[in-house]
Amino acid sequence: MNTTLTLDDRRPALRNAGAYAAAAWGVLFSLVHVYWLAGGRAGLPNGQSIFDNAPLLVIDVIAIPVSAVAAALALALVRPWGERFARRMLLTAAWGATAVMIVHALPSVVDWAALAVGAKSSGDLTAEERFATFLYEPWFMAGGLLFALAALTFQRSRRR
Repeated sequence: MNTTLTLDDRRPALRNAGAYAAAAWGVLFSLVHVYWLAGGRAGLPNGQSIFDNAPLLVIDVIAIPVSAVAAALALALVRPWGERFARRMLLTAAWGATAVMIVHALPSVVDWAALAVGAKSSGDLTAEERFATFLYEPWFMAGGLLFALAALTFQRSRRR
């Protein structure tokens, strides 16, 4: 008797790695924003405080629950309690999160390319542009790619 095992059967930990990594991304992103809301300055351009910049403060307050929900969404793709939700709803939310994060990061791809080919140097960027180009936008791109992996794996799974 010849039995063919799928990735779902052989390596559940590997199959779920993308979702767990996406969940970790959401938790870490939320924690960074909590840190900034608590007055932390590390990681912000020139050691600014979000309290010195009203738009950053608003973004920070919104980012905390949104990233926590993103972490829960990623876990819903692989944990048994996620089966309470409609498969289509989870897929739509996961692919939507993917799209939002990648579209958010795409404008920085131009800066990354210009820096890579030497058309621009990091000295040409303001402190805010360096923050976005080297820290914030790559973080969004990583989140988008992790959610894409989680969504694709869930989409291909045999789960409901």
